[in-house]
Amino acid sequence: MYAKVSKKGQITIPKPIRKKLKIEKDGAVLFLVEDDEVKLKGVPGVQSEQLAGSLKKYAKGYVSLKKIRKKIQDEIAKETAGEGLSG
Repeated sequence: MYAKVSKKGQITIPKPIRKKLKIEKDGAVLFLVEDDEVKLKGVPGVQSEQLAGSLKKYAKGYVSLKKIRKKIQDEIAKETAGEGLSG
């Protein structure tokens, strides 16, 4: 089975795979990258909340969501301002 990637980089996990991994509406998926392969692990809804931040120790650095949103807003503002000048 394969899934097509959308413009936003999203995929729909086929129903037989969701069923096998026990991924329900409030569940989540854990991506495990090993060499050049990606493995998916289904996480039930209750456990998905417990996973939040659990991989932080593997990250090179933690950036708050507030800082990420600010950076995105700044980039959009720069792009928009640039488009206005080029017209």
